[in-house]
Amino acid sequence: MKIDYYAYHSGMNGWNAGLKMLLSVGTLCLTIALDKPAVSLFVLLTMSLLTLIKGKIPGKAYLHFLSVPLAFVIMSGAAIAAEFGRSPLGDWNLHIFFFYLCFYRSSLLLAGAVFLKAMAGISALYMLSLSTPVNQLVLVLQKLHLPSLLVELMNLIYRYIFILIDAADQMQTAAKARFGYVTFRQSCRSFALVAGNLFLVSLKKAGTYYDALLSRGYEGRLEFLTEETAPAPGQLVFTGIYLLTVIVLGCVL
Repeated sequence: MKIDYYAYHSGMNGWNAGLKMLLSVGTLCLTIALDKPAVSLFVLLTMSLLTLIKGKIPGKAYLHFLSVPLAFVIMSGAAIAAEFGRSPLGDWNLHIFFFYLCFYRSSLLLAGAVFLKAMAGISALYMLSLSTPVNQLVLVLQKLHLPSLLVELMNLIYRYIFILIDAADQMQTAAKARFGYVTFRQSCRSFALVAGNLFLVSLKKAGTYYDALLSRGYEGRLEFLTEETAPAPGQLVFTGIYLLTVIVLGCVL
């Protein structure tokens, strides 16, 4: 829930939002297209350093954000690296009860490449999300002539997530105060009650916020006001050199 806080306090908040999106999405596309472990490692390191040093994001917070997708990436890599078999057919084999866990050199290399590529893409997108508030991203998407309904839904869904998290947190606090999580059985019952109440609360809040929009003159289109920042020459040069470096690195290695 602190993503917006870090985005507004980032040292890169003054950068042009369109330029940051170009740098982030361009790096992501190049990482996928070039498909080189060296490129992925370079992007992962440089984007992380850019976010930490230039963006002034605390290292502990950045590692916390990385830990969320890291678990899914590790599980995906493990599924690629290991195979199950009744006999030891791999280059390395681990006997577990009545089956073997087989590891092949090619599978391990592929799993490592996929892991690096995924983490590089995540670091590029984190650079954008931890330095650019949502209202600036919405403005860029509008300039790209994306359907207004899609842009409005993206913004409303993003904002509504935090409202539901806050409502769920209040319900869980109330349940804990009533010893709703003392035993496993009671925890399951409390979880079901919180989930059911959260659904009803979300419907009620959705109706309330829609009425609030209508009372403010909503006619089917949301207007987003934000301050536009012209790209500085240094930022343009850095973006161009960085993307060119990634391309050259992918062609050379």
